[in-house]
Amino acid sequence: MPRRTLVMLGLTELGLLGALGWWPGAHFPFPALALFGTAFAVYAATAWRVGVDSGSTRTIWLLAIAMRLTLLPLAPELSDDIYRYLWDGHVQLSGVNPYLYAPGAPEVEVLRTAYHGLINNPTVPTIYPPFAQAAFLLIALMGSTLLGAKVLWLVCDLGTAWLLVRIARATGRNEQRVLLLYLWAPLLIIEVAWSGHLEPLGLLVMALAILLAGAAQRAVAHVGTTDEGTSEPTKRSWLPAAAGGALALSALTKFAPAAALPALVRRLGWKALAGFAVTGLVLYAPFALAGPRLFTGLLTYSEHWWFMKGPFVVLEVVTGDPARARLAAAVLVISVIAWSAIARYNLERTLLWLLGTGMILTPTLHPWYVLWMLPMAALRASRPWILLSGLAFIGYFGFGSYQQAGEWLQPGLARAALWIPFLILLIVDGIRARVRPTGEGESLGHSG
Repeated sequence: MPRRTLVMLGLTELGLLGALGWWPGAHFPFPALALFGTAFAVYAATAWRVGVDSGSTRTIWLLAIAMRLTLLPLAPELSDDIYRYLWDGHVQLSGVNPYLYAPGAPEVEVLRTAYHGLINNPTVPTIYPPFAQAAFLLIALMGSTLLGAKVLWLVCDLGTAWLLVRIARATGRNEQRVLLLYLWAPLLIIEVAWSGHLEPLGLLVMALAILLAGAAQRAVAHVGTTDEGTSEPTKRSWLPAAAGGALALSALTKFAPAAALPALVRRLGWKALAGFAVTGLVLYAPFALAGPRLFTGLLTYSEHWWFMKGPFVVLEVVTGDPARARLAAAVLVISVIAWSAIARYNLERTLLWLLGTGMILTPTLHPWYVLWMLPMAALRASRPWILLSGLAFIGYFGFGSYQQAGEWLQPGLARAALWIPFLILLIVDGIRARVRPTGEGESLGHSG
């Protein structure tokens, strides 16, 4: 693709996203969904046409940064999660364990701030794990500002992109396509630069875990192939523990990546388990006095939340009860965890399967949750998961009614529009992969 064309397409996407954020007439559901849909179409068309040259790389980076800077000054509107981040950091800085009290508890009334009324679910203690809490404390130390939080997430976001390029280079993939599929994803730009979601913190260390696990596997494969015998693997013996530690950091941002631990240990051995365990213990130690209350908020969330549920509805119909449906979903996810370990999938493939299965079966799919699939989707140029990153924005269909009447509508037609195209493409590509399986070391890296 000529660089001039790449620039024009990037500026078009920037203009559409800028209009979505800055134009007062960009109401939900329309024309806001149309603006996002057009931006996503430009992004997808560009990604599948981008060429391989260093000039493209520089252009992709510069335009990606410009897209983020365009939305960065905006106050979060589509989500209020960032105020919970600020609150958790604020109470930590005041010497209070955030797992002990909900924001509305009388014990912390003296700590209330000007944004206290904007904190969501004020009667529920925090659900965020310790690595996220460490980041919230850093934000508090930086002044507890919206801009400070968003800048921190953007640094993590750009760091994730850099790591994905390293992974692509090590595995022989199209670096420019990987970079563009990640950096120009409209959902990522909106959810981070505008809404200030913390996902890039977890994505950064998840990408690091994939990079380290791949390096560890290559070091093991290197045994006996050099004149130095085992000296090179010995020099890299720290890699499994480091990969386990990085996976723990991702899981302690949001818990889902922990499901990949059995497969990682099966692939890399006990050092990966040790790295994961030690990291977890160190991060949980400062909050240990909360005891069982460490997980009160998480249990409340897992039992009662639901949003834009898709295939989970089938489980509800089959089991006849939402609680049994959640149990059935958990059993299915555990089955995939076991299979990924038995099959010795590499970490990238394991995360694709496990996070993907969990996302399909979840009763709660907020748009920003899909960002957890984006690194693997970008590395593999996965059409279904890239598509879902566009369709997930349909979750904001009811935002207009929420603003006007306090009710977030989730009509069946909107949920069908979100889930059905994705599931069809997932099935089609799955069949195609079986007919023409990708071999070890090929560009999409599907093999274990």
